[in-house]
Amino acid sequence: EDENLKSALNSYIGKDNYGIKGDKASGWVVTITENGKKFKIDSNGKIEGVAKDTGALPTGEGTTPYLPDSTFSKKEGDLATGLVIKDSEGNEYVWVEVPTTIYDNTEYNSNGAEKPSDNENYANIEACLKAYTANYAESGYSDTNPDFTVQYQAMLKSVYTNGGFWIGRYEAGLEGDTPRTSYKAISASDKAVVKPNKIPYNNVTRDEAQKLATRMNYNGCTSSLMFGIQWDLVLKCIEKKGKATVKELTENSTLKGNYANNKWNITNVKAKYSKDRGQSYTACPYPKQSTSEEVLLTTGADESFSMMNIYDIAGNVDEWTLEFYDASVPCVSSGGYYNTDGSSNPAKNRHGYGNTSWYEDYIGFRVGLWK
Repeated sequence: EDENLKSALNSYIGKDNYGIKGDKASGWVVTITENGKKFKIDSNGKIEGVAKDTGALPTGEGTTPYLPDSTFSKKEGDLATGLVIKDSEGNEYVWVEVPTTIYDNTEYNSNGAEKPSDNENYANIEACLKAYTANYAESGYSDTNPDFTVQYQAMLKSVYTNGGFWIGRYEAGLEGDTPRTSYKAISASDKAVVKPNKIPYNNVTRDEAQKLATRMNYNGCTSSLMFGIQWDLVLKCIEKKGKATVKELTENSTLKGNYANNKWNITNVKAKYSKDRGQSYTACPYPKQSTSEEVLLTTGADESFSMMNIYDIAGNVDEWTLEFYDASVPCVSSGGYYNTDGSSNPAKNRHGYGNTSWYEDYIGFRVGLWK
């Protein structure tokens, strides 16, 4: 009965989100880690007290967040500060609000086309989203990657229908503690996690990153690398919620992320840092006092790198997306990285790579979810 109970609690509350004491004879006392609430379960399954509220997520004008599947529950935050959900294995995601009210706004839907009256009108949806995120677009880059047309249309449909999508709160991390010190082809059993204080999943190609992203495998919900327009929508959401200015996101993100020219002091003892391009990591704390020192950090190392509860969207590692430049430069990464400056590589920046076998220690990825 203990294992059955724990399985139910993992699904309802989330693994590692509670403590449990007792046995079948005396009943069990469950304590919710997040808020300290307790409730008792007797041997017949009767519950006394109040468990964690995993009910309806908050909604806003033109946005309706949803739980990707039954393994998820709300963790913290709201639409103003960054709504965070967590699955039963501890992976965390943040809602990116894309209000459906933009389709009624002539500022964004002024190209003479009808308002997208149904969610199959992909061209009009895309046009509105591009107008809405115009400050963050990079000239020459396109989402019309011929290899991912079906996925792209499904994403547009979901964003239009739900008024947003989920992205990993953190850069994708390694499941274990052994760094990828050089390139090694991923195996069928390899997986990524979306958790704090993990070594970034780097030295991976764009297509391998996409395979790892899709392995998150949530029922009824697509897991994937983000498309370029989604990257822009993340930045637009951060701007609209007042967590950064357009200039900070498009011209100089130095103080918003882990860059060579940003001084910082990591006091999080669970975080780790690397001064040898990810070959080895040392436990923090660590004060970075130089504006030219190149230090790679584990995921979510410091609150100062968080905007809307999303960590490291600027700096630390560049992130593969499904954006496209042209046939000769098919792979694109975004966001800047630890061994460059936040003024030359702000959050909006794109970098094109000429083949699908490209990898670097400074390129990782982030998972997106939509349905």
